[in-house]
Amino acid sequence: MFTQDVLPLGPFLLPLTWLVGGFSITVGGKVAEQWEAPVQRHVSWSEVWIQAALLWFFVWRWSPLLWNPATISEDPRALLFVSGTEKGAWLGGAVATGFLGWFLRKNQLGMARLLDAFIVAAVTAGIIYSFLLARLGETTSLFWGISPEGYSQTYHPIHLYRVAVLAAVWVWGWNLRLRLSPGQTFVRLGMVTGVSLLVVSYFDYYSTTLWLGLSGQQWIFVGLALSAWMAGFVPWLPREKEHLEREKPISPQKNHT
Repeated sequence: MFTQDVLPLGPFLLPLTWLVGGFSITVGGKVAEQWEAPVQRHVSWSEVWIQAALLWFFVWRWSPLLWNPATISEDPRALLFVSGTEKGAWLGGAVATGFLGWFLRKNQLGMARLLDAFIVAAVTAGIIYSFLLARLGETTSLFWGISPEGYSQTYHPIHLYRVAVLAAVWVWGWNLRLRLSPGQTFVRLGMVTGVSLLVVSYFDYYSTTLWLGLSGQQWIFVGLALSAWMAGFVPWLPREKEHLEREKPISPQKNHT
């Protein structure tokens, strides 16, 4: 488990969150491929999620140069040292979403299958990311609290809480996977994941709140739970099941008949 934030690389400091994040997304995509193994048509979700993540990263990272492109000609080193902005994060999200939409259209895949692969990859990546990167929350007097070197107080091990709840969600979903129709994996796992992470977040430390007493990260958890809940009422889920049946190859007996 890493406790430092950066990895020295010559004159540069490479954030460990980037390395661990990329590794977690890759493994999450591989797990999503195995999760939907009963589906006849294989999709390389690990490549899809990495490509979407890279698109988001590059747009976010160099978004200040989009608003002021003359900066590159004035100082080319800005490509190395510029930092992303909140506006760039939203723009990167829009670009990544557009890429996913293009991917679905090109490969004639349904939205339900994308959502299922997303939640499986996200839960898996969350387990790996939380296990590899330590995060401490509010102070606590509980015996399992963690006290960093040089500190007298103990803190909630938020990363271990997240590993525990996400691992439980993952195991529960794996046992149900063969009984769920397309889209229902996102509905079930999305609701439980969003609510579970929201509960854990109350042991975390947030210096500021965004709206109604919740931080931006907490609103992401709320949005995930609500999106999954509302997806359960979307009428295209039954049609996804019919589409999946049409993808299955014809059995030899039927072909002989």
